[in-house]
Amino acid sequence: MAHLKPNNYKELYSRDYNGSPSIDAMMREVLHMLGNIDFEHEMELDRLEKSATDQELKSYIKRKIRAAYEERREPYVELLATLRQRQHRLSFSQ
Repeated sequence: MAHLKPNNYKELYSRDYNGSPSIDAMMREVLHMLGNIDFEHEMELDRLEKSATDQELKSYIKRKIRAAYEERREPYVELLATLRQRQHRLSFSQ
């Protein structure tokens, strides 16, 4: 799966914004990543639904998939919130 490994997203937190990609560009990158994660999650659920697995096992697997999905998305959602806060602060300081 194409996503940042755990804790590597912190690299984006620590960038110096002078001469670095703009906050808007970073936000687009994070949103793109979230879109990829969402798409992959939907594909996993679709594959599971089409499988011949019994319903009780499917329910268990869905819970596991959902937990992994939320864990994978969380750092990006937090990063997006931080970037939005920075963008908001910058808009008032200019």
